[in-house]
Amino acid sequence: MADSKDGIFPTADQVGGEVYPQGTQAGDTFPTDWEIYSEDGKKLDVSKLINGKRTVLAFFISSVAVSVDELKKLQAASKTGDSEAQLLFVNADLVGTGLLGGDRIKETARTVRVVKREQGIKLPMYVAPNDALDPKGLSNKLGFRGLPTVYVIGADGKVENVYVGPQDWSKASI
Repeated sequence: MADSKDGIFPTADQVGGEVYPQGTQAGDTFPTDWEIYSEDGKKLDVSKLINGKRTVLAFFISSVAVSVDELKKLQAASKTGDSEAQLLFVNADLVGTGLLGGDRIKETARTVRVVKREQGIKLPMYVAPNDALDPKGLSNKLGFRGLPTVYVIGADGKVENVYVGPQDWSKASI
């Protein structure tokens, strides 16, 4: 079976049966059974982060400028609105010297801290390991294909909206 380690692009069946899955949509209960790590590389419980709180969960990739810019736009929008939603920024990739055999979580967390400092982001940032070529990878589990992808999750755990790509954020959006 193809995977991200052999360099062979997998078939749709190998990545879960769909190249463009419908994924998690508005009205669905947002899955919380996936791994997430703090900026310090400590494993956290997703359900404890979002349970009972209206949450704007933005998945991004640190190596793509437009993806990081979206975080800055969301941060700015959160300051102008009166929304009580918490914003969580989640790097959905693994980067750094992990490609050479290091601790991929630790190195990605370090990269996230650098991005946060350099971009002036004050809100929490996290790391979610994702292997897009693994049928059980986060992007296949949630069904997202482009980053940034932003889920607005109600306090009841149901997805209110899903946004893919750059948006013109306003107070009403979040």
